[in-house]
Amino acid sequence: MTTSLQCSVCTGPAFVEYKLEDLTLCRCRDCGHCFTDLESLDCLEQYKPDYFEEEHRNWFLHPDLALYGKLSRIIREHSPSASILDVGCGNGNFLRYLQYSGNGLCLTGIDMARNEQVPGIRYLQGDFFDARFDGQFDAVVNLAVIEHVPDVIAFTKRLHDLCVPGGLVITMTVDERSIIYAVSRTLNRTGYSRPLKRLYSKHHLNHFTGSSLKRLLERNGLDTIQVIRHNAPMAAVDIPETSALSSVILRTGVWVGFQLGQLTQRTMLQTIVSRKTAS
Repeated sequence: MTTSLQCSVCTGPAFVEYKLEDLTLCRCRDCGHCFTDLESLDCLEQYKPDYFEEEHRNWFLHPDLALYGKLSRIIREHSPSASILDVGCGNGNFLRYLQYSGNGLCLTGIDMARNEQVPGIRYLQGDFFDARFDGQFDAVVNLAVIEHVPDVIAFTKRLHDLCVPGGLVITMTVDERSIIYAVSRTLNRTGYSRPLKRLYSKHHLNHFTGSSLKRLLERNGLDTIQVIRHNAPMAAVDIPETSALSSVILRTGVWVGFQLGQLTQRTMLQTIVSRKTAS
């Protein structure tokens, strides 16, 4: 065990929990957050346009419309004419949903990949940390982004700074306390490591629990006002290409894990709606 590692959420001391083939996973002694030791990676992920097709094709083909509907209502209740920034907007699914669901919103998205400009949505291509924006936004949204970010403290501070006082910051990510994660760790102890390697892959640098995500947001001026616990649509789940029987078994296992997660409030995904403290 090493004690020189610092937690990416609270900067507390951390120890090595798993050493996988291509990365080392660490856990904070104070807040329990799980994260990748960046020095264990050959290189950081480069999110080129083909990432969407090669790594998460089903995710982008089958967006979570139920979650989009909930977030649309929350944002419109907060401000019917809200200016919205979607950080890591991918192919723009959420922004297009907002555009089609009604008028009055001012929509901006930023991603490393390029999007074709469409009327009513302003797309920016580039690094979120370096990009220049015209001002602040009534709602800053990041869906399935923060788990990919090396410096989550700097990322959260940037979200905070781009949000107007009293505005909303909406963060969606995986939940390491979920049934799916727990089962993967149990199977790993029995010698079946594929699910654990899939969940703790090099693409995800941070594996938040509900408490570690809230701690990160609240330590950076973002008060939690609502927590949504949910799963991805089954059609959006990327199952590794193996034998037909193995694929059926894996998909069935994921479906069962999703159902148990709903019953126990230990779902695969979590979305926290935060409000920036009014100055």
